[in-house]
Amino acid sequence: MLATRLLAAILPSPLNLAVFANSEPPGPERFITDKQLAGRWGIDPSTIWRNAKKSPTYPQPVKLSARVTRFRLSDVERHERSWNRDA
Repeated sequence: MLATRLLAAILPSPLNLAVFANSEPPGPERFITDKQLAGRWGIDPSTIWRNAKKSPTYPQPVKLSARVTRFRLSDVERHERSWNRDA
């Protein structure tokens, strides 16, 4: 209750409260490390970083905090499905 009052005092309108409360993604997003991705694809982690810099269609890293960067599993799986379409 106190948190709601504080937010109401900070945010100018109830609409903003609703937007703030519903800002989370619809489902739990899963992330994997560069080492996990490298093991999954049988390549070196440096290859993953090099390809992510070169190609916008490659899974892009997501910075979760100052020292934590991961890859979205959904992006990885989408990229893997594209391999089957290309073949």
